[in-house]
Amino acid sequence: MRDCAIIGGGFAGLTAALDLVKRGLDVVVLEARDRVGGRVENGVLDDGQYVELGGQWIGAGHDAVKELVDRYGLHTVGLPNKGNLVVRLRGQNLEVPSGDDGPALSPFEVSDLGQGLLRLRRLAQRLRDDPAWSASNDAWLRQDLRRWIQTNLRTQGAQLRFIEVYSAAFGPMSRTATLLEGLHQVNSGPDLESMLASNGGLNQRRVEGGMFEVCRAMAADLGDVVRTSSVVDRIEHGERSATVVLTDGTRIEARQVITTLPPRLAMKMTYDPPLPQWRTETAAKVAAGNVIKAFLVYEKPFWRDLGLSGQSSADEGSVRVTFDTTTGDDERGLLMGFFEGADADSLSKRSITLRQRSFVDSVVRTFGDVAAKPIDYIERDWSAEPFTAGCHGAHFAPGVWTTNGPVLAEPEGVLHWAGAEYSGRFNGYMEGAVRSGLDVAAAVARNCA
Repeated sequence: MRDCAIIGGGFAGLTAALDLVKRGLDVVVLEARDRVGGRVENGVLDDGQYVELGGQWIGAGHDAVKELVDRYGLHTVGLPNKGNLVVRLRGQNLEVPSGDDGPALSPFEVSDLGQGLLRLRRLAQRLRDDPAWSASNDAWLRQDLRRWIQTNLRTQGAQLRFIEVYSAAFGPMSRTATLLEGLHQVNSGPDLESMLASNGGLNQRRVEGGMFEVCRAMAADLGDVVRTSSVVDRIEHGERSATVVLTDGTRIEARQVITTLPPRLAMKMTYDPPLPQWRTETAAKVAAGNVIKAFLVYEKPFWRDLGLSGQSSADEGSVRVTFDTTTGDDERGLLMGFFEGADADSLSKRSITLRQRSFVDSVVRTFGDVAAKPIDYIERDWSAEPFTAGCHGAHFAPGVWTTNGPVLAEPEGVLHWAGAEYSGRFNGYMEGAVRSGLDVAAAVARNCA
């Protein structure tokens, strides 16, 4: 009998496995795909250039991920520092200088932005510390986040930079985002004021070779501990041990089991005996995000010739955020963007040609006709991936995180839960997955002592 069976070979599972092996425990990692990494994956273009189809950004405060990068001797690169960011708002394009291009805002706008960020942080702290206040202001907290921004920041420049920094920290701001959701993000993610002070508010880095290189190195460290193409169908659990049953009939006995699947996906497995009803009901309310990550490939990064960074954000269109993800000194240019929410829902049912055309239409509105003729297109529809069923992370329905979110991570006898969705800090990020993996490994080690 093994000490621990870990279901899932993403960051949480690999981190937990490395920690437990270091402690001298007998561990196996069962990954359904034919690769490790989970929601971290590389794609390769015909010229050998790689694209990161899944998670890729290391942000402010992501110390656990940075430690892994350093441990394996990998290196990071930042976003392009030169060129303006393009913000498309109500049909008009505005170029916003980056931090390295000099002051982007007037002193009055800087003051306005600082006050807005301060108000948001104080509201987030009150939401966390004063449940009675939160309950009595429930209707007000559900107002549209963009409406709150327009009400609390007086200048357009400050409003635009606020959305830019928020999107850099938490991903594109959806059209349905509420103030309540924004406050939960502030409480679980990086400090927006620190991000604004670094690199013009976009202090994010990537790993040379792709974030997948970190997962590859972790799996190489574990060796035969990791078993790919191992799909778990059933978990039979008792007071002192559990048996993990694969779809091919293989049975693996372990004293403890860690499941690193997102809540809804984890509940699709069969448990004997069944899990408590509250857990399955809560998991059902934690919907997976719906994102198609896509890349347009150009003969060269034309935006640089226009004095632009390749970054853009917009309030309309199928693709509302773009980044320059051209690697190194490659001649060809890579422009990355996301289809999200309702757009991803509708377009995932259409042809890849139509999605490419929709992406091109969006960037032409931002960068002009020079963006009209990419030479290639590549994408990953994460909602169509059976062992992921959505990305970036899960979306907690209103009230779910504050009432039941933390207890979702609590063990159920010998069963443990880990992953980005179970982390109390940096929830939904790779950093959250790594921290969750470490926390759960410590709990398993105590139980195996």
